[in-house]
Amino acid sequence: MRTPGRSETHEAAVQPAGNRVDSRQYIFSFPIESLSAIPADFTGLPDFGALRAGVFLPRDDPDWLGRGDYPARVLLLTERDVVVAAHPAEREPLLQVAAGRIQSVECGRMLLPGWIVIAWDGGRIRLLYNMRTEGPVARYLRTFKDQWLPAAPVRESQRCEAVGEPLNLKFEYARIAELLPGETALVQLFHPARRHLRGSWVLRREHWLAGDLLMVTNRRVLWITDRYNGRYECYGTTSLSAPLESIADVNSSAADLGEELKISFCSGHSWHIPVGAIEERQTRKFEVATWRVLNAIGRTRN
Repeated sequence: MRTPGRSETHEAAVQPAGNRVDSRQYIFSFPIESLSAIPADFTGLPDFGALRAGVFLPRDDPDWLGRGDYPARVLLLTERDVVVAAHPAEREPLLQVAAGRIQSVECGRMLLPGWIVIAWDGGRIRLLYNMRTEGPVARYLRTFKDQWLPAAPVRESQRCEAVGEPLNLKFEYARIAELLPGETALVQLFHPARRHLRGSWVLRREHWLAGDLLMVTNRRVLWITDRYNGRYECYGTTSLSAPLESIADVNSSAADLGEELKISFCSGHSWHIPVGAIEERQTRKFEVATWRVLNAIGRTRN
């Protein structure tokens, strides 16, 4: 008797026999390495050819009425496209966008809630999932980013120019988890979260300002923060990535809460990074170092 391979065993584990499959009942994400691994009830999908990566994202845990905030989806990566398909019961249009059109990607994790936001020149989509099985999602994202963000050549002796404070453990782990194989940090700016006390000694309240790590690598500009909806989050981080060639300008200026670093992109959108805890001369140093890197790898300032 032939021993079933790993993909066959996996498909048998996630797809009930016969026509009883209903992937809306699955509660775990799993990798999709070929079109045959897509749940059978995702009907009507075109033939995308060979896949480079894929992942099943289960729907939101339903409430007592059987309702959830987001549907089951499959997220696929072909040789040139990112594909998002929701369960057919949702009647959500199939999304197929060339990776070269993608302008930025946001990845967030706050305890159990996780999300991916993909923005391209024609729109954006927010994909939610549960972090209880993050592994397959993380592997998909690494493969996608490796394809989406080509590496620029750098000198082996080139060292990272660091501005601000040394990384704390939280951001060091976030940096390690985010960097791709062979990705080299060239410029870095960091300030940790800071605790502030407001009010008099009787009515004194604790307030936290979130931390920010901004990096220019040989692949992208990367911003990692523990700020979410304008507030500090102790148990989570959000990362935003954009290709180096999309950068239009880098400058710092005074803002309501102190110094602010602004990264402007060719698409017209921008990142506003509060760096009030870092001295102005340090942010200027980051600007100069960033343009030095961009020019060294073939970019010219607009």
